[in-house]
Amino acid sequence: MMKTITLTRNQTCEEPIDVSSLRLDQLLPLSETEIAKVRLPSCRNVELGELFQVESRSSESAVPRLNLRGDCRGVHHLGHQHREGAIHVAGDIGNYCGDCMTGGTITVDGNAGDHLGGPTGTRSIGMNGGLLTVQGSVGDFAGHRMRRGEIRIAGNAGDSLAAWQVAGTVIVGGTVGRHLAYAMRRGTVVLGTPVQLTANRFTAAVEMKTPFQHLFFHRSDLANSLPDSNLADSTNTWLVSRGDRAVNGIGEIWQRG
Repeated sequence: MMKTITLTRNQTCEEPIDVSSLRLDQLLPLSETEIAKVRLPSCRNVELGELFQVESRSSESAVPRLNLRGDCRGVHHLGHQHREGAIHVAGDIGNYCGDCMTGGTITVDGNAGDHLGGPTGTRSIGMNGGLLTVQGSVGDFAGHRMRRGEIRIAGNAGDSLAAWQVAGTVIVGGTVGRHLAYAMRRGTVVLGTPVQLTANRFTAAVEMKTPFQHLFFHRSDLANSLPDSNLADSTNTWLVSRGDRAVNGIGEIWQRG
């Protein structure tokens, strides 16, 4: 038996909320009443129960879970330094979701704001492990300074996707904005919608001919995360480009031919 904590946003509260101090692993030992009294020092030092309805119960889940419900577009820094268990957002989420996370999973049923899985403050490393899935679209700077882990975006991504990426994998089923993989050093970006890469930053695309791509795209959990992307279609031809050559990077951009 594992604990499942559900936070439902109070409709009367419309101000932005910084939940960077909210950690699932720190909430698990607490009772429902104690969770409601947890203070958010980054948000006027208010109690969590003033902003959310709190429910805590035992469940059959294999891992501890934190569920968010209601209008959470103004909830920022959810999953900051998340390292274990599962966070699920039944709708949209604000900026900096999964910033500096190192493990566990975060799933967003709707859209996410800017800086998904990125660094925060003066930190130079963004997402450093775990799995971050968004069923909708995301804003700018998703995967900024990513070092490990995997980001899956079913919809579109804004500007500067995977900028300064060091390692890890970013998958986008839809379109991407400007400045793709700027200063990318290593890692992989997989695009369901082809783009024109800057010739002086990335090598010419060549067809991929490796068994690894079959294993990569036919993972059952990937198909569940991105059901409409058709990434595993056997008729797909995949091309790979490497860069960013401006920083001697050897990262890879995969896209359909």
